[in-house]
Amino acid sequence: MTASGDTALVCILSDGDGSRLADAVNSAQRFGLTVLVGACAKAPAGVAHVPIDWQNDFAAARNQLAEFARRQYAHHPYLLWIDSDEELISWPEWDWKRETAAWFSLQIQDSADLTPRPIIRLHRNDGSLSWRHAVHESLYATAPPGPAPAEPLAGAALRHHGYGDDRTITAKLRRNHDIVVAERRQGRDYLYLWVEEARHAEAFGTGATMAWSNVFNHPDAAPRHAGAIDQRVEAAESLCVFGNSAPALQLLAANPLILRLQLAVLSAQYAAGETIDGARLDYLADCVRAGLGDERYSYPRALLGASRAQILALVEEMSKIFSQNIKMVKVDGETEMTGRFRQSEDHDAEILGDDLILMNNQTREVLTLNPTARAVWELLEEGLGRDEIGDAFHEAFPDMDGAVLGKDIDRTLAHLLTSGLISHDEDVA
Repeated sequence: MTASGDTALVCILSDGDGSRLADAVNSAQRFGLTVLVGACAKAPAGVAHVPIDWQNDFAAARNQLAEFARRQYAHHPYLLWIDSDEELISWPEWDWKRETAAWFSLQIQDSADLTPRPIIRLHRNDGSLSWRHAVHESLYATAPPGPAPAEPLAGAALRHHGYGDDRTITAKLRRNHDIVVAERRQGRDYLYLWVEEARHAEAFGTGATMAWSNVFNHPDAAPRHAGAIDQRVEAAESLCVFGNSAPALQLLAANPLILRLQLAVLSAQYAAGETIDGARLDYLADCVRAGLGDERYSYPRALLGASRAQILALVEEMSKIFSQNIKMVKVDGETEMTGRFRQSEDHDAEILGDDLILMNNQTREVLTLNPTARAVWELLEEGLGRDEIGDAFHEAFPDMDGAVLGKDIDRTLAHLLTSGLISHDEDVA
């Protein structure tokens, strides 16, 4: 199939991905599309490419490739971005010469287990939009007021293959985490740094609850206009995995059609040994039966056409994963910390504004402490125990509820413990 008019130019960043890159290129060429590869390392054979000066910054790399496309491929009115581990599986015939929209979203299939979701990967080849953020890069207007929200492009779809082996996945997480650390050292702070910190913490099993809480409460996580994707959904779902359903319930109160969160809340209840919320289970079954659900958020394909009994079976299956992650130290501070603690000697600390960035040099985990958590850390450095820290906080904030202060202190101590940055005195050899 060949699109009418000048076609979109397919742009792919690659560090020499071999057969995966070849599959991505071939998938676009099947629809008569021209492909341009940005070679961040080894130059690919058999396809047009341009060398990219890779600086551990995905947005900068994309912008280099986009600038080359704007100068050398100006007859292509739009740029379509495909990752080297993706394939274009559907593309509509379209008269792109007559199109005026700034950008479009298309459907992406993240995995065979999930339903598709929309993603913005197509934009005008005129420099009006550019990529920002070194990791989890996103498109932004280069000048205000910016374009109208992206419309879906009917008939366009991608399949994301991802990485199938643990070694490659681990390498990707560590590479992204190195980018986060470098960005922090440059004094940069944006939502996606916190997201990557949380993904890294979850993958390596330490400090994940605090990290995802930071993402959920980040000022840029909530949508800024109607119809925008709520970036808090991933954080809320992950917090359910660790036994804290409150953020998911908050989002569901505003949008009950986020089916993945409904499923996560039920699974967290089951994993914690609580009585399953029958009304919530019935609501989810009704949505599935009626084909309802917010299509902006993917959810397990196993829900499609599932009966109430089948949904309950899926809840039971998912709860096994949840049970492995629900820790003795609860994120809501119900488990009280007592005694004295000692800071790990093997850590690095860096001040970033009012926050303190700590890195465990053994696990390479980075933890960001807000002003309250930073105060707890500094009081620990003075040798104060849990009760003495509580007294110091009560003296500094006499008008605050003592129970709230106590939970904040316990929550901080719990996360410092799970991150290996402190230990009980009796645990120190």
